[in-house]
Amino acid sequence: MWVSDTMTTWQSFVTFMLGFSIVFICLVSLAVFIIISSKIINAIVKEGDKPKVNTSGTSVNAVKKTVVKDNESEVEELAVIISAVSEEMKLPIDRFEVVSIKQI
Repeated sequence: MWVSDTMTTWQSFVTFMLGFSIVFICLVSLAVFIIISSKIINAIVKEGDKPKVNTSGTSVNAVKKTVVKDNESEVEELAVIISAVSEEMKLPIDRFEVVSIKQI
């Protein structure tokens, strides 16, 4: 037990290192847990479970041409939707086609 009123420099350093190492070990174990659980979840969820995009329609360039040039907000919204679909499907933009976009 600690019986003195003050702490020496060595005792304070050891106390600091003990606390620092406990926090570091907890953070590393949390990171390892997240990596392992994400790999397990990715193994459970198959690639076939993702929603399919109909690729038999018009291309992205054709959709961009149909958007009115004066309305920049629609063009920006279309770009955001296309990039979100591309990110979700993990495909480049030229590998899929957007058939239609309906506002819900």
